Amino acid sequence: MEAKYKSLSIDDFQKRFPDNESCLVYLANKKWKSGFKCHRCGHNRYCKGGKNHVRQCTSCRYKESPTANTLFHKVKFSLYKAFTVVYFVSTNKKGISSTELSRKLQIGQKTCWLFRQKVLKAMESKNRFGLSGNIEVTDFVLGKRKIIEEGKVKYIKRRVILGIEKKGRGISHVYAAWIKDRSFKEIKKYMKKYVLSDSIIKCYHWSGYDKLDQDYDKVIRVRKSESQLALSKRMEKSLVDWLKGMHHDVDLLQNYLNEFCYRFNRNQMKEEIFDHLLDRMVNHGKWTYKNIIA
Repeated sequence: MEAKYKSLSIDDFQKRFPDNESCLVYLANKKWKSGFKCHRCGHNRYCKGGKNHVRQCTSCRYKESPTANTLFHKVKFSLYKAFTVVYFVSTNKKGISSTELSRKLQIGQKTCWLFRQKVLKAMESKNRFGLSGNIEVTDFVLGKRKIIEEGKVKYIKRRVILGIEKKGRGISHVYAAWIKDRSFKEIKKYMKKYVLSDSIIKCYHWSGYDKLDQDYDKVIRVRKSESQLALSKRMEKSLVDWLKGMHHDVDLLQNYLNEFCYRFNRNQMKEEIFDHLLDRMVNHGKWTYKNIIA
């Protein structure tokens, strides 16, 4: 993945977005490229709302800025720095921590962490395309983070299910999700969301996978000791190593799984990945701290 990855240069980014005004113009053009529609009443006519790029509905008088009802909604620092966070998160080969963002941009670490979670939310799969063809599905446990609570040590574990779409000798796409347990109910929920029904499935000899042949044309079962899931085991190792190096724990695990899959599935986008992520952030809708910790 890393060998194919070529990011947008910092010079090109700064030429495109030298200040807050350039960022506002970009957001306004993206948000209303198909025309204005009032978020409150649905009316499609507007007038100037006083401040630059603010539009006011001529029906209900609701004023809306380019950042409103996007993932830039009520951002706690300058819009230029918010765009810079998106730039660093999208173009770094392995991502970037909130601590490093705080150091680079001179913003509080917690504030960087919160906005970074919003960027990761934009990386969530839209489920427009599923895995198809020859698919390997595996699951594993990660975490084991020690927490001291009233003198006791608590171990936190999370089970992850991982599906890969094979292409030639390599991997075309990957989707990973946190599941509560190894039951058929949890496995089926993942399969229905990410894997198309005409796929050929290769998976473990475990009871949770027993009924997959009801929904898929061909299901090949292998034992865990066998090497027939070599590609998915290699992807599993890459994912675990990346999580340990970048995030160190299993809190908000699904956000981190989304980030890993987003980067891998778009490793051919190169410079375009920054614009792709900005577009997703504009079209997502607002996401608050309460949403994140929930």
